[in-house]
Amino acid sequence: MSLFHIKLWTAALLMIGSSAGGMSVAAASMRCRIGQQAWSPCRMVAASPGQRWVLTWDQQRVEFVHDGTGQMMMRVGQNQAWLQVQPSWRADRSLCWGAVCANGAIPLE
Repeated sequence: MSLFHIKLWTAALLMIGSSAGGMSVAAASMRCRIGQQAWSPCRMVAASPGQRWVLTWDQQRVEFVHDGTGQMMMRVGQNQAWLQVQPSWRADRSLCWGAVCANGAIPLE
């Protein structure tokens, strides 16, 4: 998939976050992991429409911030440093931001 398509899907994800008004996506519909961890049911919550969202599962919390210019920042855990990430699609149809991946019914459209 081209970088253009990834950015288009990222924009769609942000628009869904803005229309969700803070709603969460059910854990049963998505799975998440960091690195090579086992997949776990997770949920996505849009904390600030179009700008912030969070993935949560088990004891994990991953926050994302998008500034509208294409720059996306992520932090794993509340007291960790923010890292710049780029979304990418993997062969197993996972959408990843660095080492954090989501799979399943990711709300992209």
